[in-house]
Amino acid sequence: MTGIENDLYAYAGKILRVNLSNGEISTEPTSNYAKEWLGSSGIAIKILYDELRSWVTPYDPANRLIIGAGALVGTTAPGANKMNISTLGPMIGGWASSCSDSYLGGQLKRAGYDSVVVQGKAHTPVYLWVDDDTVEIRDASHLWGKTTWETLDTIRETLGDQNLHLMSIGPAGENLVRGACIIQDKGRAFGRGGVGAVMGSKNLKAVIVRGSGAIRVANRDRFMAAAANCHGMFKGLTSTKNFHKYGTLGIMEGKQAVCGIAYKNFQDSHLPEEMAFAIDPKHTIEKYQVAKQSYPGCGFGGCSRIMHITEGPYAGLVTESTQWEVVSTIQGRLAVEEPTFMFKANTLCNQYGLDVDAAGAPIGWAMECYERGIIDEQDTDGIKLNWGDAEAALELIRKIAFREGFGNILAEGCARAADIVGRDSEYYALNIKGLDLYEPCRGALGWCLGAVTSTRGGGHTTGAPVIETQGNLDIEKAKEVYGIDNPHKAQEYEGKAKMVTFSESLQRANNCLGVCHYNTAYFDPNLPSLPDLAELYSAATGWETSVEDLKRLTLKQINLEKALNLRFTDFERKDDMPTPRELNEPIASGNLAGWKIHKEKFNRMLDEYYDLHGWDRETSFPKRQTLIDLDLEYVADDLENIGKLC
Repeated sequence: MTGIENDLYAYAGKILRVNLSNGEISTEPTSNYAKEWLGSSGIAIKILYDELRSWVTPYDPANRLIIGAGALVGTTAPGANKMNISTLGPMIGGWASSCSDSYLGGQLKRAGYDSVVVQGKAHTPVYLWVDDDTVEIRDASHLWGKTTWETLDTIRETLGDQNLHLMSIGPAGENLVRGACIIQDKGRAFGRGGVGAVMGSKNLKAVIVRGSGAIRVANRDRFMAAAANCHGMFKGLTSTKNFHKYGTLGIMEGKQAVCGIAYKNFQDSHLPEEMAFAIDPKHTIEKYQVAKQSYPGCGFGGCSRIMHITEGPYAGLVTESTQWEVVSTIQGRLAVEEPTFMFKANTLCNQYGLDVDAAGAPIGWAMECYERGIIDEQDTDGIKLNWGDAEAALELIRKIAFREGFGNILAEGCARAADIVGRDSEYYALNIKGLDLYEPCRGALGWCLGAVTSTRGGGHTTGAPVIETQGNLDIEKAKEVYGIDNPHKAQEYEGKAKMVTFSESLQRANNCLGVCHYNTAYFDPNLPSLPDLAELYSAATGWETSVEDLKRLTLKQINLEKALNLRFTDFERKDDMPTPRELNEPIASGNLAGWKIHKEKFNRMLDEYYDLHGWDRETSFPKRQTLIDLDLEYVADDLENIGKLC
C-alpha cells in the first residue's frame, strides 16, 4: 500500500481516551493504527491485544470498551452507517465485538474522533458527553435505573436538544447480565457478547456525541464516481425491493423453505406450517406499519419501519420493527403463535438493554428442561414454562434484566445456567464457545462453518455466508464473487471452507469500514464486493489498496482476534464444532426432514478451513510462519510462551 503519509483522509484523525477512574481525558492520532488495522473493529482488536494484561477480566476496570465509527462512515458510500463496539466480553471471556446501524457514528467522526477508548470505573454512575472539542464526564445518578427509552427522553429534555443521539444501557447492563447489550437511541442494538455488561461494570450509563465538522476524502471525484457506481448496483434488483418493503423480516418464507428457523429450542429447524403462516411478519407489517425509517446512506432507502400495534394483547405498542433474529431466537424457539409477540418481546429487550439472543436462548433452554422434567415450578419461581406461553416468556425477560429469582440464573446465559442447574441439562443449552446460539446450523454448511468458527462465539456476521440459502440467487454472479462452483448448494461440503474464508474478509472489511452487510455482496452477489470496497477505500484515504491488501488486513485481524482468545480462554478445535444436538439429531420436518450433519465430512471441511488460515489442524492454533507473514511475530512469541503456537 502506498499513498499519503503526512495527512489523513476519510478518518476523523483522533482517538479519544477516557479513564473513568481518575477522570483523565486525552487523544492520540488515528494514524498510529489506520494503515495496518483498516478501521473500527480492526483498531479495537489491536488496542485490546496490546493493552490488556493476562490478569484482566471482563468486569475489571482495566478492561477497555472501544467505540468506533468505520473508516467510511460520514461519506456517501452506500450503507456507511455502522458503528462498532469491542471489548473483552463476559459471555465467552474473550473477543466480543458488535456493530449497529447508527446516527451516532457520523456525529462522532464530525466531532473529530474515529474511536473512543474507555477504561477504568467511575465511582458513581456517569455519562460521557462529547460536543466537538468539549469532552466531559457528567453525573448520571438521575439516569441509573431507567430504561434506555427513558434515558434518551430524559437526556433530550434535560439538554434541550431533541436531535441528540446516544447509546445507553438499561437495567440489564446495570445488573451485569452477561448478555446485556447497548442500545442506540431506542431501536438499534450493539448485541452479542455482553458489551452492555462491560459498560455497566464501568458505571457508564450513556455516551452522547454531537459534532459539527466534516469528513474529507483524498480524491473527491474518484470517490464520488466509486460511490455512484456502488449505489447504481441497487437499481432493479428484486432482492432490494423486497428488503426495502419488509427489511430482514421479509425472509420468513425463504427461511422456512430451507429449514432455517429454530423451533422449540432447536428440536426442529422448521416451524409447523400453520404457525409459520400465522406469524409471518409480512402480514403484521402490512397491517400495523405507520412509517418507514432509514439510516444514513442506506442503498435500499431504508429497511426499518415504525409499528403501531392497535389490536390484540399488545394493543397500543408503538415501536421500531424488530429484525429477523427475533423471529427465530424468541418467537420460533419458544413456539409462540401470537404474531405481534415478536414486537413486544423485542421492545422489552431494547428497553432493558438485553440482547434478544441472551433472552431467547436461556428461556428456550428452560422451557425444554421444564418439558423434560429437569426443572419444575420450585426452580422457576412458580412459573409454568410451557411452550408457547408468551406471558411467561415476557416475565422471564424482565426477571433476567433485573437478575430476579430464576432470572438470576438465566442472566448467566444458557451455557452457565446449565452448569449451575446440572441434572444433565447441558445438552439442551445450545451455545458455541459459551455464547448463546441463535442460528440453526443444520441444513446450510457454509453458514454452519462460519458460525461455529466465529472468534466471538456462535454468530453469523463475521464469516457465515447468508447467500447460501437465498432464494432467486444469481448463481453465476455468486460463483464469480465467492470463488466456488456451488455457493447455492447448502448441503454440499466441498468448497464451503473457501466460501467462508472469503466471507470472513468481506464481513470484516464491512465492519471495519462501517458498511452495512446488507448493502454488499453478503446479501446479494450483484451488490458491492471487495473490489468495490477497495476502490472506495483507496479514493477516500489516498492509500492505494487492492483486494489482496484488504484480504491481508482482514486475515491479520482474524489472527489477532484468535490470539486474544487463546490468551484469555481455553478454546481449541473442539470449540469450533456444532452443538451436540445439531450434530446428532436430523432435521425433524420440512424439505430437509431426516438430513443431519455428517461429522466426518464436517471435520474434513474444518481441516480445509484451518489450512486456508495457516492454523494447525489438531489444535486450531496459529502457526508461527502464518503470524510472521502478517507482521505479527511478537504475537507468535506471546503464544509460544503460553504453549499455544504451532
